[in-house]
Amino acid sequence: MALRTTLITMILPLLGSACQVISVRENLDHCTYNEGDRYCAEIDPDRPYCTQGDDECRLGGYTGCVAEVAPECHAPCGTLSDAECMGGSSSGTDTGPASESGSESGSSSGSESSTTGPMPCVGNEDCPDAAAPFCEPVSGECVACDAIGAEGDAACAGLDPMAPLCVNGECVACTPENPAVCDEQLLLCDEDSNTCIQCTEHAQCGSGACELAMGRCFPEDFVVHVDGDGGQDYMTIAAAVNAVDDGTHGVIVVHEIDGSGSYQTAGGLLIDGGKTIALLAAPSEEPAIQGTGGNPGLQVTGAGTSVYIDGLSVAGNTMGLGLRVDGAFAWVDRSRLVQNTGGGVVAQNSAELTLRNCFVGGSFDDARALEVNGATANVLYSTLGGGTFNASALTCTAPVAVDVRNSILVTRGGSPPDEVACPAANVTYSAAEGAIGGAGNVAVGMFPGGSPGDWFAGYTTGDLHLQNSGLTLFADIAQWQSGDPITDIDGNLRPSVDGTADHAGADVP
Repeated sequence: MALRTTLITMILPLLGSACQVISVRENLDHCTYNEGDRYCAEIDPDRPYCTQGDDECRLGGYTGCVAEVAPECHAPCGTLSDAECMGGSSSGTDTGPASESGSESGSSSGSESSTTGPMPCVGNEDCPDAAAPFCEPVSGECVACDAIGAEGDAACAGLDPMAPLCVNGECVACTPENPAVCDEQLLLCDEDSNTCIQCTEHAQCGSGACELAMGRCFPEDFVVHVDGDGGQDYMTIAAAVNAVDDGTHGVIVVHEIDGSGSYQTAGGLLIDGGKTIALLAAPSEEPAIQGTGGNPGLQVTGAGTSVYIDGLSVAGNTMGLGLRVDGAFAWVDRSRLVQNTGGGVVAQNSAELTLRNCFVGGSFDDARALEVNGATANVLYSTLGGGTFNASALTCTAPVAVDVRNSILVTRGGSPPDEVACPAANVTYSAAEGAIGGAGNVAVGMFPGGSPGDWFAGYTTGDLHLQNSGLTLFADIAQWQSGDPITDIDGNLRPSVDGTADHAGADVP
């Protein structure tokens, strides 16, 4: 169907006239149906000239108004008479061409016009309204995607490949039945808004793992299970880690070893090579990693290397550290990094560490719970317990940034405030034995009678669940904020209401 009207030329001689209106259009918003230049200058001062709107002079879109115009295309008068036009054109310039014959066109408002006329739009570019972005070819009207019938999805895809679906008259990114655009970005489809959103929990993703710092799901091309008793993809975690190519992603689901055995690797379990790996405990299981030969139970090293740990224990190393993060990235949730003679966790050499809902530390001599050396650490809802003698809960040397919130920091060694040997740390809404600066912090004093058993279920064995007076002592110190974990280390619910008081530490009794 033709979208351009038949043009009718009218020449009406008028003395002294310097205007010529050549086309007559049924688009009543066009400047030639109004006051020519005067109309254009009023609706858009940056486009003060009226064009004729026919053939090669079809310029200015729906209104026919342009910033510059050639003399042969200029229609300054519109429906005005020549006298009105020449005496009051608001464009302020005399750019209208004079007819070579000396005759001028008059107003076309009362003249004969085409029976079909031009359409209000000739293409999608004429439809700037986001609610009606499509030019319907039959009616020539700007419409929503659902007015194009079965071609609605195709029209949306052509307009914006990132919003290829027509839903209730709107082009959207996804639906629960068709999340392809979100899947390609490793994002989730929000069925309420039909938009792609970031993941915030591992269980939201098809691969079973979320790259929490980025808000995107792990790809599904490498998801394996490890069971030291056999029957799964790998017998050891080290074998599964080695199967992940350098610079790629891998999801490793770890099962318990019967008889409460631990996964041990000569030299310690090492993750490096720029790999991004999720080490996740199988549902309802508590697998453990144990260091040997003086090496950490787990080492994450090298720029570009990242590990996400959830639900594991790195414990029982009688000759060394639990976890070392060296120049790499580690995010640890709901895990136990305890009873390692060399201490719980060390982050060093520009490492980035996040601990959420974790037990860290133990009761060994000189065993620090967390040590940050030239690195960044973010501690949230965690219980940090130092050992005896020179064993703080938190120690820092030239830290880049250390933030501790909603946590417990205690030690069996020294006197308050020896549990926090990190003056640069930003500690808030947390409990410590002695007074420390920061909003919402509470000094709870030393262990009653020097025994941590009045607060914790098994401090000497790495069990930092609350008991006895600890059930009430650490209540209402923390303050839950939007984005915080909604459960504790055992899956018990937290308040999930912004600003609500909560138990400090990893355990909600």
